[in-house]
Amino acid sequence: MSPTDTWKLSDTNIKLQKGMQVAAGLYKNFMGNSIETSIEAYYKAIKDYLDYRSGAQLTMNHHIETDVISTQGKAYGMEFMVKKTQGKLNGWISYSYSRTQLRQHDARISNPINDGNWYPADYDKPHEVKLAGNYKFTQRYSFSLNCDYSTGRPVTLPISKFSYAGGKFVYYSERNQYRIPDFFRMDIAFNIEPSHKLTLLTHSTFSIGVYNVTGRKNAYSVYYISEEGKLQGYKMAIFGAPIPYLSYNIKF
Repeated sequence: MSPTDTWKLSDTNIKLQKGMQVAAGLYKNFMGNSIETSIEAYYKAIKDYLDYRSGAQLTMNHHIETDVISTQGKAYGMEFMVKKTQGKLNGWISYSYSRTQLRQHDARISNPINDGNWYPADYDKPHEVKLAGNYKFTQRYSFSLNCDYSTGRPVTLPISKFSYAGGKFVYYSERNQYRIPDFFRMDIAFNIEPSHKLTLLTHSTFSIGVYNVTGRKNAYSVYYISEEGKLQGYKMAIFGAPIPYLSYNIKF
């Protein structure tokens, strides 16, 4: 339900976007530097960020400046990560909390988006967890696991319909009031490294694994179609089943 990304250079009608960001971090290693930890936080103020007007048509629009608005924004968050670099079991896990919000704050606008209140940007996803692990059975054989979870991105949905002057119309929620389902994916792989001899000109790695091993139908987008006078919602998923794969990599 979000518009397709459209790129447009700044000109006399579209102002340059401006931002100011501050960030700070704390880093600490433990157990002979085999465990690395970090925590970072940031805040960013944004001015003249472009968003689209309600009912805008952005695709193939030769006068796109008439369908976009200038907003102010703020982005803030923090990330915590723990990484193990040594031993048979190694990898890392991270958690991040981040928000990006916009507001159409202009006294000259009589009916601003969401009544001039803050609303989530299209790419606002507050929670994200990533896990990457690798276990070495021997120098040649290992098993790897990757997990990725994130909050679903915001969407604006039709919530009711009404009739007016002989026509039927759809009433939408406030801008980005709802979210598509959360994203989760798990990948596994068994890796074989044929040789570690330094005299060889090339070193190769063979992997057999499965993408999306849980078969989760993660929503890429949601959309609605009028069927027999009713609005029916649908979810589009790109990878909705486990996908086995084989890979062979050569390093020179």
